[in-house]
Amino acid sequence: MSKKLPDLISHYRAAGGSLLDLGCGTGTLLIALAGSFGRLTGVDQSPDMLRHAAEAARRAGVDVDLVRGDLRDYRGDRRHSVVTCTYNTVNYMVDAGDLDLAARTLRAATEDGGLAVLDAHPVWFVERAWAGQVFVEQNTEDILEVWENPYDAATGRVDTTVTVVRRTPEGGWHRVHETHPQRGHDPAAITGALLAAGFTSVDTYAGLDREPVREDTRRVWYVAR
Repeated sequence: MSKKLPDLISHYRAAGGSLLDLGCGTGTLLIALAGSFGRLTGVDQSPDMLRHAAEAARRAGVDVDLVRGDLRDYRGDRRHSVVTCTYNTVNYMVDAGDLDLAARTLRAATEDGGLAVLDAHPVWFVERAWAGQVFVEQNTEDILEVWENPYDAATGRVDTTVTVVRRTPEGGWHRVHETHPQRGHDPAAITGALLAAGFTSVDTYAGLDREPVREDTRRVWYVAR
């Protein structure tokens, strides 16, 4: 994502100026795009994520403004030429009205003539490949991850639980348990929310190479202007 997104931004001639990353997490995308923008701002509601982002930016020698905030109501002190909201952040908008609030935040943060880029898993991906499934990942001998995805068909909501078991230096085991409430959002819903928020056009793609959306697309990309 961090390698291909600059090409998409360049295609829309939107590089330069300032970049705002909503749901910036550990700052990976901000650092990757640092050379394309004069000013970088990251927003996340998790203090731990912001701490990791600050450390990563320091190690990379990148100057980043980091702010704690929520996608549903964040309002900064300036608008930006490019606003990104990636890595499924929009899928965390699970309650009624959340999607509209997120769209308004995106529009309020984007300069007139600027660009907002976001992604989200659609409902069909959630229902076919995610809902009700259990995934186990063990990339090293010391870390095991278990992802459980109970699904509520009435709301389209998946309250993903993640259990991470990690071997400690002393030879014991440490367990971390998290819950990630998410839901699928189809292109028509997201496009409608963005247009209602004040964007004048929204392009949708099946990937950062700008291929068309199909009914089996796992992640839909949106470019709003």
